Parts: sequence; C-alpha cells; structure tokens
Amino acid sequence: MTTLTAAAPRISALYIYPIKSAGGVSLQHSEIGPRGLMHDRRWMVIDAAGKPVTQREFATMRLMDVALIPDGLHVTAPGMPALAVPWQPQGHSRAVDMWGDPLAALTVSAQATAWVSTYLGSDLDLVYLPDEAERWQPDYKPFGSLLSFVDGNPFHLISEASLADFNKHLSRPVGHAEFRPNLVISGGSAYAEDFWRRIRIGPVEGEGVDYEVVESCARCVILNTLPDGTRGSEVLKTLARVRRHGQSAIFGQHLVQDAPYDARTGKIHVGDVVQVVEMAATVNPVYY
Repeated sequence: MTTLTAAAPRISALYIYPIKSAGGVSLQHSEIGPRGLMHDRRWMVIDAAGKPVTQREFATMRLMDVALIPDGLHVTAPGMPALAVPWQPQGHSRAVDMWGDPLAALTVSAQATAWVSTYLGSDLDLVYLPDEAERWQPDYKPFGSLLSFVDGNPFHLISEASLADFNKHLSRPVGHAEFRPNLVISGGSAYAEDFWRRIRIGPVEGEGVDYEVVESCARCVILNTLPDGTRGSEVLKTLARVRRHGQSAIFGQHLVQDAPYDARTGKIHVGDVVQVVEMAATVNPVYY
C-alpha cells in the first residue's frame, strides 16, 4: 500500500469548458465518461464553412460566461441577453470540419445562432456533439481515445508549483484561467508533471482512476487572451523563451484514462490524491 503524506499532490481545482473556448465552470466533483469529464466541450461555435471558432479568432469569447443549471447551460456575455442552451439540443444536423476531419453535429437553436452571430459579429452557429457522434484520436496518437470538441486529448492537467515558477518570469502574474486546464494539481515540484507517464487519482482511502500522461501541451495564441477579452503578447512570448521544447512552448500535460474504451468511467473530486505510478527521464512528447 502506498504511503501518502500531507505533501502528496492533490487535485486543488477542477474545471470544464462546456462551450469550446468560452468561459470555464469550476466544479467540486465530476463524473468521467469515455470522452473525459462530463459536459466538457460538447458545444462549439462554428463559422459558415463549419470550421471551429475559438479565442484564436475571437478573443472576446473569453467573456462568454457559462453556468450549469438544471435544464442545461446559462450563457451570458457583455451587452447580450442571457442564452438558454438545453442539455440535449434537437436542432438539425450540421456538418463540421474539425481541422480536416468531417463530423456530424446538431445545431442548438435559431436563438443560439443569432446570439453567437450578434455577439461575435460574424455569420456563426452554435452546435452540439451528440452521444452517437464518433470522433477518435488520429492514428498517429497511439491512445485510441474518443473525443469531444477538445483539440486532441480528453484531459488537461497543470500544476500550481509550475504556475508559480512561470509567474516569476512575467510582469503580470497569470492564473489558472489562462491555461484552461481540467485538473489543477497542488503539491510537488515545478514541472515534475513533464516526466510523469502514469498516474492514479482518487480518494485517500479507496480505489482511484488510472491515467496515461501522454503528451505535453503545446501552447498557442489563446494564452495571450487577457481577462478583459483583448489580446496581449507577453505570456506566450515568455513561455517560448523559458519553456521551449523542440518546436513548441509547453506548459501542462494531456491525459487519457488508462482503461478500455467501454470501461472509461469514474469520478473525480477536488481533494483527491494524485499518485505517480510511473515516471521517465525525458519530457513527454508533443504530437503534431
């Protein structure tokens, strides 16, 4: 039996992002399913060609606030009325071009189409990924995971120790929100997670859920989105200087549940202990 200490890493914060690139929702616990945390990135804004729209194109998506309510999502943004988004939209089928991979989604509603188009000032739509839609990791990622509208992996983890170290290099310290993690870890040393290969997350007493730590997170321009919805430059530029590995500026790690597809389930809570089951001598790769 593993001996745990007060300094053992733990889950200190837990987030989902129901609408891709919109505001996150802080949780105390979450169910886990085949695609990752429940409701994480099951909705997405797309353009007229069916391609994803994110903070890369519209930094003001940062100001779209999302809350979970009994009937679905409650979405607000500056200067806009509230938008109600049901858990199971019944709109029409809409073809999505997920960076070259075709995918069938459902439109949310005429109201949602008008809302995102008005707020972002372009011809846009809000779509939902239904349960029957299959989007799998590409063959060059050897982990066989079913995905939501995430960029490429079901779970994203960062460390408070790593964030504190990185903030020493910035004129304006940044928080969790800039990195858009699912899991935030307290305890341990800065950047130790770069070398984790397998971890177990669970209560102090009881069974945990095993994860493969599969890929370092290569950061993009979204990292420069400021809390007021404008674009800066310092954060990504600094990260590229102090955290460059190969072609990428990295921060955080991506995870896949270590279980067969049909057995990827469980629960995760703030306060759960993180046990490092396997480490390596080299930093996790980035799959392009």
